[in-house]
Amino acid sequence: MTNKYKIRQFSALILLKRVVLLLNGKNGEGCDLVMMVYANVEIDVFSFVLLLILYFNIHRHTREYLPDQKLFVYLLISTGALIILDAVQWLFDGKSGESAFYTNLICAGIYLIIQIFPCKLWCYYVRYQLSMDVKKTMKADKLLHIPLWINTVCVLLSYFYGFYFFVDENNYYHRGEFFWVFTILFYIYFVYALIFIIANRKKTERKIFISLLTFPLLPLVGSLFQVAFFGLSLIWPCVTISLVMLYINIQKNQLYTDHLTGLYNRRLLDIHLDSCLKQNGTAAKIAVIMLDIDGFKSINDKYGHMIGDRALVETANVLKKSVGINGFTARYGGDEFVVVMPVKTFSDIKNVVQNIESGLDQLNSKEDATYLLHLSMGYETFDCIGAYNRFDVLCKIDRHMYDDKLRSEFVPIH
Repeated sequence: MTNKYKIRQFSALILLKRVVLLLNGKNGEGCDLVMMVYANVEIDVFSFVLLLILYFNIHRHTREYLPDQKLFVYLLISTGALIILDAVQWLFDGKSGESAFYTNLICAGIYLIIQIFPCKLWCYYVRYQLSMDVKKTMKADKLLHIPLWINTVCVLLSYFYGFYFFVDENNYYHRGEFFWVFTILFYIYFVYALIFIIANRKKTERKIFISLLTFPLLPLVGSLFQVAFFGLSLIWPCVTISLVMLYINIQKNQLYTDHLTGLYNRRLLDIHLDSCLKQNGTAAKIAVIMLDIDGFKSINDKYGHMIGDRALVETANVLKKSVGINGFTARYGGDEFVVVMPVKTFSDIKNVVQNIESGLDQLNSKEDATYLLHLSMGYETFDCIGAYNRFDVLCKIDRHMYDDKLRSEFVPIH
């Protein structure tokens, strides 16, 4: 069992323990109060430790944070602060003494103010992941501030009028008459992020789209339970688990994805090809295609490396579209790419090759084309019976590609 599934399983068991304990006690009635406090503090400590592990892992591996990494770290910090405040409230709620009363009262207000921050940060994170542009991300800054300021004013009013909450003479926290306003402001951010994700679904990769779409599900379920059952505190532990899952996905992308083209990288190609050739894949026969951009150095020399990068991205996009979801496309290195796909006959390869050439023709026929793209290709089919190893396969198709390059007299620039 992988660490990812161990974390999910262990986290789910602890959350289930809390839910059963608190629901059996009907929000604390008929249940030993000490045990209820223990259950809440226990899960808060567990969640905080998870957040610390994530933070120090990111800090250890990264010297300079990219914008999305900064937002992720801010999400960790704000969630950690909320978990600490939640634990403090449970420890001081109902305790006698003036200091305990004011600690409970002040923490309750700060807790309700800060709760909006992770929601707002999540909206920024979503906008950046879908645009990869800081300016576009910050376009919604003023709009996203509105619920935050409304919430802050309502919390401050609560100290005088019990708008959101109040603490009684026995130092017990209670929800106010207008707590529903906070609930609406809280969910506004999730709805905004959801709408933005769906509206931009065609502009992003499927794996990023799915990751962003599923992140809020667990916190939303936890928040619904927390709203329905007073005394049940699940939102931020659920957010912690979602952050762990999101972090795992981020690390996976960093390990196995080429940042420039969005294709898989050489590391995952080696793993995937080994798996297929050892009959660990689902296909009995695979096709392997190696491709190289002809005259790529000339494009870099004449137009510069930024245009060269654009040529790599455009080539990758043609390959993605031509190969489809059933194939595996990776950037092998430099201007070389490799495609691995299940096939039944050799003609299946020819169909993909024709699709690639057709995609390049469409790209080259554009009026604003700065350069022309042409690919040398080497390809062959292999039976997945353990007779070949990865090195033999790559060497064989590399020779085929080199032969094709020698036959080509293509001039890549205008």
